[in-house]
Amino acid sequence: MKRLICFFAVLILFSCATQSNNTKKEKVIISGKVLNFNPENPKVRITVNRLGFLGTQIVKQLDSLGNFKAVFDTYIPTDAWITYQTNFLVLTHPGDSIYVEFNGKPDRRPDILKTIKFSGDADKQNKDAAKLQLLYFSNPVYYDFEAKQKAIKELDTAAYLNYLDSLRTILDTMFRQFISEVEADAETKIWAKFFLDENYYSALSFYPYDHRRANGLKNSEWSVPPTFYEPLKNRLPISESMFISGYALSSFINRYHYYYVLPKVIEERKNIRAKTNDMSISDSRRMYDSLHVSGIIKYTPDTLLRQMVLTELFSQNFNKSEVRLFENYKNIADAYIKRPFLKEPLFDRYQKLKEYLENPRIASDAQIKNVNDFTAQQIMDNIIDSNKGKVIYLDCWATWCGPCKSEMPNSKELMKKMRGKDIAFVYLCLDSEKRIWKASLAELQISGQQYFLNKKQSKDFRSTYDVHGIPHYFLIDKKGKITEKGSHLRPNRVKEKIESLLNE
Repeated sequence: MKRLICFFAVLILFSCATQSNNTKKEKVIISGKVLNFNPENPKVRITVNRLGFLGTQIVKQLDSLGNFKAVFDTYIPTDAWITYQTNFLVLTHPGDSIYVEFNGKPDRRPDILKTIKFSGDADKQNKDAAKLQLLYFSNPVYYDFEAKQKAIKELDTAAYLNYLDSLRTILDTMFRQFISEVEADAETKIWAKFFLDENYYSALSFYPYDHRRANGLKNSEWSVPPTFYEPLKNRLPISESMFISGYALSSFINRYHYYYVLPKVIEERKNIRAKTNDMSISDSRRMYDSLHVSGIIKYTPDTLLRQMVLTELFSQNFNKSEVRLFENYKNIADAYIKRPFLKEPLFDRYQKLKEYLENPRIASDAQIKNVNDFTAQQIMDNIIDSNKGKVIYLDCWATWCGPCKSEMPNSKELMKKMRGKDIAFVYLCLDSEKRIWKASLAELQISGQQYFLNKKQSKDFRSTYDVHGIPHYFLIDKKGKITEKGSHLRPNRVKEKIESLLNE
């Protein structure tokens, strides 16, 4: 206990000593070497964790010796995932040049973490961070998924909270072991504590949904008490010293937003709707937006966290190619979001998206297909007839679907690999606005055959072809027969199946 009290005293002192305005962005270089890499998997991915935003993904080709180099800009310290076979976190600061070397053969985190070597800036911090990750990923508190699922399914609310407390005791013991064995600096200790605590806050947040799903219960049949998410407030206050914990802090921002603030907003909405029976859909949407924005301000007393949650709300709308919410509450964004590392990327993103919406410049090799009056069956017949003798990879997506859009770079990469072969890439946009669809195509710069289905056509297509969720993919052979369909046919996992159809 004394050790933990001392740690939090250090945290406060470190926070006071590192206050800054984060007004200047600088480059970070992560270079390295993947030993024993698989020539058939010659790429490494770096995902930079951005507070309030989706992580920035950088994919780099390994050279013949396994070397790679990635460069990105950042205003603040943050961590980043390096992924090859499996992944691990590295700690970065503006201006850092980091070198990392590891064995690319293992596919388990503990095995790859044992091989890591660092040099350059922050080398001691990253060696210590790797030791903490090795401790965590080697412990049943991480890998015993069966025990976790058993607790989620069988324990009631009170018992599950006790179970989480027991897990937290294990994590606290792990943290004490770490600081007793490693002479880590204050920033690394803060990162380690936040990284371990993320396990607790995520498990707390997801329990109600996971418990219902595990037991086949509906929302109306079982729920947690309103006070269930109050422990999220125990993570406050948020300070600059925590910025290094980009992964864990980003997760916490999302959990606080959607599991603490949003339920309160929804309850307010229910109370208003109960008194107003004649509210139109547009009025209801405006009311919800207003309550959502004001709810973040009202229920997030921590000013730094409030800026991050507001940024997340607006940036998530941008990810759907939607600017309406931001434009309606631009004055709120301007008044409340002050930190440059949040404000500047947010307003820049808005300007770029606005240009896409007003002047969409779709990829020159994209083929826009007009099927305004077609039924679902006619649309599918048109796709097959237009691509006779070819294998067809059909992607069902929507402009508001984050996972759909995040797969598009992988789809573009798959197109490159399949260039010159008898395969057609076809994209069906469902349940979206046509104006936003065109803006999304301009932003994504994706080629292939592009179909837009209106609301009626989308409903018909979903029903006819049993599409319950998106992204959803179809593989169609050269004879026009659907051989496989589902969300599992992601573009980075389907190459072998396509090649098998091509060889038939």
